[in-house]
Amino acid sequence: MNLFTAFPFVRYTLLLILGIVTQVYFPYYHLALWLVLVAFLGIFFALYSLRRKILSPIIRGIVGSFILVLLGYLLTYTRTEENSPNHFSHKIKYLTHYQAVIESVIEEKPHSWKATAEVKEGIINGKRVAISGKILWYFDNQNIPKPHYGDVFFVKGKPDAVEAPKNPEEFDYQRFLHFQNIDFQHYLREENIEKVGHQTPNWFTNLAIFTNTKADSLLTTFVGKKQEYGVANAMILGLRDDLDNDLVQAYSASGAIHVLSVSGLHVGVIFIVLAGMLGFLKKKGNIGKTSFVVIILGILWFYAFVTGLSSPVLRSTIMFSVITIAQTFQRDHNSYNTVAFSAFICLIISPFFVFNVGFQLSYLAVFGMIYFQPILNSWVEIDKRKNVFYWLADRLWKVSTVAVAAQIATLPITIYYFHQFPVYFLFANPIVILLSSVVLIGGLIFVLLGGIFLLLGLENAVSFLGKILEYLTWILNESVLFTERLPHSIINFIGIHSWEMWLLYFLIFSLICLAETRKIAWLYLSGIVLVVLISWNIYEKIQRPNQSILVLHSVNKHTVISVIAGSEAFVLSDEIFLKSRKDIGYRLNNLWSKYGIRDTLKVNLSATHVSQKRPYSIAHFEAGEVLEWKGKTFLIIRESLKNKDLQIKNTSFDYLVLANKSVKHLDEIMGKVNFKTLVIDGSYTKYYANQLVQESKILSLKYHDLGHEGGLVFVGSE
Repeated sequence: MNLFTAFPFVRYTLLLILGIVTQVYFPYYHLALWLVLVAFLGIFFALYSLRRKILSPIIRGIVGSFILVLLGYLLTYTRTEENSPNHFSHKIKYLTHYQAVIESVIEEKPHSWKATAEVKEGIINGKRVAISGKILWYFDNQNIPKPHYGDVFFVKGKPDAVEAPKNPEEFDYQRFLHFQNIDFQHYLREENIEKVGHQTPNWFTNLAIFTNTKADSLLTTFVGKKQEYGVANAMILGLRDDLDNDLVQAYSASGAIHVLSVSGLHVGVIFIVLAGMLGFLKKKGNIGKTSFVVIILGILWFYAFVTGLSSPVLRSTIMFSVITIAQTFQRDHNSYNTVAFSAFICLIISPFFVFNVGFQLSYLAVFGMIYFQPILNSWVEIDKRKNVFYWLADRLWKVSTVAVAAQIATLPITIYYFHQFPVYFLFANPIVILLSSVVLIGGLIFVLLGGIFLLLGLENAVSFLGKILEYLTWILNESVLFTERLPHSIINFIGIHSWEMWLLYFLIFSLICLAETRKIAWLYLSGIVLVVLISWNIYEKIQRPNQSILVLHSVNKHTVISVIAGSEAFVLSDEIFLKSRKDIGYRLNNLWSKYGIRDTLKVNLSATHVSQKRPYSIAHFEAGEVLEWKGKTFLIIRESLKNKDLQIKNTSFDYLVLANKSVKHLDEIMGKVNFKTLVIDGSYTKYYANQLVQESKILSLKYHDLGHEGGLVFVGSE
């Protein structure tokens, strides 16, 4: 009971999360649960009014817990927009046109403008009907000028459902969008849309987007170098469109990738700097305390507006706003309770935050810093009053312990989601955090003063501030690049299952309990968990040399084949795909992590292969390749057969893989080769793929459409 008394909001938040998770995985019986909620509320207040001395506190606790679980369940149900009877998904079969308004910041992509829109009405069965729901819009940026927040468009056609991942272990973008209440997307061309007006969905968001746009304009004009501009833009405004891919990899290798995404770290840095600078105000009585709170909250929310009210920053701003008020005005301040209260508020605003990786990492890191940092910090005592060097050493040690404390709390979930571990994070993170803090604070000063100086006509002063910010960002980038160049700077492809992640967290929890209680039972539990984890990893390592897998991947515009042999992986594709770190990371990294890959090799399908030992063989012909693997043969045709003969040794194959619209009708290939299964590559457009599917059905051919059905996996045996 003492735990419950000391940390009530920790318990309340966990119960609320239990209800949220239950609704997502068991989305049923919402009407009955409304009735149960009303019944439990009645029982709770009845027991509270009776104030029975023996049973009522226990019963009130049980009933109150059920109420919080049900609150989480029902809150999640009501915040799931597709549950609304007016949601357009219920009438999409009959939808021919619709009208929607842009309600997000516009993102620039290589070939499109990306925005989220809220549907207002549609034409269904020839009638104009009020409907609702969110859609992800992609505008053709070659022919359509950049749209703006609040623009209203009348659209011909209907949106498509966001597709599930098509490759094994691929990032589930469909699920990611679903937790933002987005289940449909629409690629808009000039001839299918008409701008019919402009209306501001939310003045608060509109002001934030206006602030973000003005800040972006300042950085674009006065921070000239591409890499420095990209990093400053990402850190200060949350806009990652101009980030260099190689630089992103360098930040990842140094364990500082979080620096490039506006997050709780950035808000925390601003909070810590301001709290340190303005701490003297709290000693000036109520007026000083009030001034302290007003100034800190004002700057934190200014930063939130600069980022366009980015979700991670909004969550963290709420969290640190609550912490600021609690620390300033509460005498018996409890850090765990305060942080849990801020999480409770965030989940009331949006229950789906609980499934957001940023939300999970932010709160785990904060809890880790609250518990572990004081312990780590006490290991080394530095008298910072001696001189400036001791003061700097003390600051560096404190930053290091903060980084390690956060890493301990987030390590299991970081490995689970990102499959990597930065070897030099202990040395790199303190430096990167210090430098990024300087860049972030300098960037905010630049945005704030730059806007004022431009109004006063002091453009040279703004240019000078821009050069300083550019130089500070260059130093940050160089420190990160130096870390990446160190040998073995990052361990990649660390794959763990979800149950392993939970066991790791239980291990951390049991060790904490052992340290706090000194009870031997926790030592036994920790030992059992450790034995299970080690035994499983030994088993996987024993099995790994026998792995033999081939995957025909589903990738738009590309033919991609991966072959796994033991701890080696070969990716066979065209030169464009092989040069794209982003595409390879998105499509293949999770797969490689699952199978514990240690060495990877990129193979250009069109190039002549060097003779060396490989788990497959390839023979080239004029229109494609013949691939042999584990007794299976694949005829891959990647160029049009028009005016070409099939100059191949064999005429019988297990699989015929058609790619790049090389064959538009099956009569172009039928009779020339024999095959057991037709595979339509993901490089085919939907139109031609469907055409081949229909012809296959007529001919009673066995087929697999990679673009529609997803990747094809083959498991071989040694």
